[in-house]
Amino acid sequence: MRNLEDQFNKNHNYPYLIFTDQDLSQEYMELVASLSKATVKFEKVGKDLYGYHPRTDLERAAQARIDMSQMVFGESEDYRFQSRFMAGMIYRHPMMLELDFTWRFEAGTEYICPINQDLFQYIFENNKTTSFSMALYEYKETIPSLYQTVLDFAAKHPEWIKSEQDSSSLWSFVQDPFTKTFNGCHLWNNLQIANVGFYGGEKYQAFFNYLDESNGIFYERWGDPVIQSLGATLFLSKSDIHFWDTVGYRVANFFTHCPTDYAKCTCRPEQNFDFNGYSCLRFYF
Repeated sequence: MRNLEDQFNKNHNYPYLIFTDQDLSQEYMELVASLSKATVKFEKVGKDLYGYHPRTDLERAAQARIDMSQMVFGESEDYRFQSRFMAGMIYRHPMMLELDFTWRFEAGTEYICPINQDLFQYIFENNKTTSFSMALYEYKETIPSLYQTVLDFAAKHPEWIKSEQDSSSLWSFVQDPFTKTFNGCHLWNNLQIANVGFYGGEKYQAFFNYLDESNGIFYERWGDPVIQSLGATLFLSKSDIHFWDTVGYRVANFFTHCPTDYAKCTCRPEQNFDFNGYSCLRFYF
């Protein structure tokens, strides 16, 4: 938050909304609020939003965590709670209903260039629905049934779905052209400025509900970035999505988007994850 203030929000004073599933001390909240001149609100979320689906088989979910313990976050219950919350449940929180756009920010991320542009204003004025900074592959072992579940939903709602023949769609980004299977590519959403009305709207929420009912988040390890990316594939055109090419961004000291023509960034262009073999950005454009 201090980093985001220094690089961007000190000039704009957009309010912060921090969700937590824990009781925070008054001292902690005052300390965090002191980092910005903007309004900082804290909202505690209950187990209805941050927890299991009402019909999750808890024994099956526990066994899945054991079976997937060798995978990244495979053993984590909290990762799955967070994925369910960020993939769709967050948009049902009353505070989100008051907002038009949100900027997702997370601990462990860093903005490595001054941001001189008002990114919210850009999204609004250019009628964008969502945005991203990096694209990468998902571990297929964590999502064995996800793509088929998405296709099953699409078959039930053909009137909502972007055609695979539509060159403006994301199908060529997420789907192998020969096997027509999911290639694992998705838009990472830890830097995401998005239209709340889309993710909280009828189409996306129906899509999320269908996936949520399947309990793949808990019986496998479906993550929110890949869920949201496949939702975007069903409903959006590439013109609805913005790639933050000029925003320097780093995650966990490894994944870095470093603008190639920007002298004020604390990174080197050769560190740019876009050029890494694990990046999917080449399939997006």
